[in-house]
Amino acid sequence: MIADKETKKLLGLQVLGKGAVDKMVDIAVTAITTNASLEDIENMDLAYAPPFSTAIHPFSHTVNVLLNKISGAFSTITPFEYKTDKPEGYQVIDASITPSITGAPYIDLTKVTGPVEGYGLDDKLLLVCAKGKRAYLLQNRLKHYGYTNTLVLEGGSTFSEVEL
Repeated sequence: MIADKETKKLLGLQVLGKGAVDKMVDIAVTAITTNASLEDIENMDLAYAPPFSTAIHPFSHTVNVLLNKISGAFSTITPFEYKTDKPEGYQVIDASITPSITGAPYIDLTKVTGPVEGYGLDDKLLLVCAKGKRAYLLQNRLKHYGYTNTLVLEGGSTFSEVEL
């Protein structure tokens, strides 16, 4: 999802996945056609049917993630930035459901209930999971406990070859 940083007008969406991805594109096209901003669409009450969609629709979740990026609440690095200019001094942390990055320490999001032993609040941590969602959730939890230098690799290991 891409939006203008100043006006927050939705500009585009690219979707990859199984299933009815055309529905996501249709929602975005409708928003773009009506010149909607992210704030205009962030609380849309989209169809909820347990076999097909979660209570918070993936489109709405994506809007919220983008708003958090624009506001600075979500700190990330893109796959291109990672490949061309790896963040200096950052330690890669595997945040996947099942650890998959050889040699990287693993932090289980569900076990973080305070500061994580072995990591200082100012340590530079690059959080990586398969798609980015668990890394995003881990970043939120770590920020809650006072961590100040975390980045999330957008698209996770699905779109980036992660090397230590």
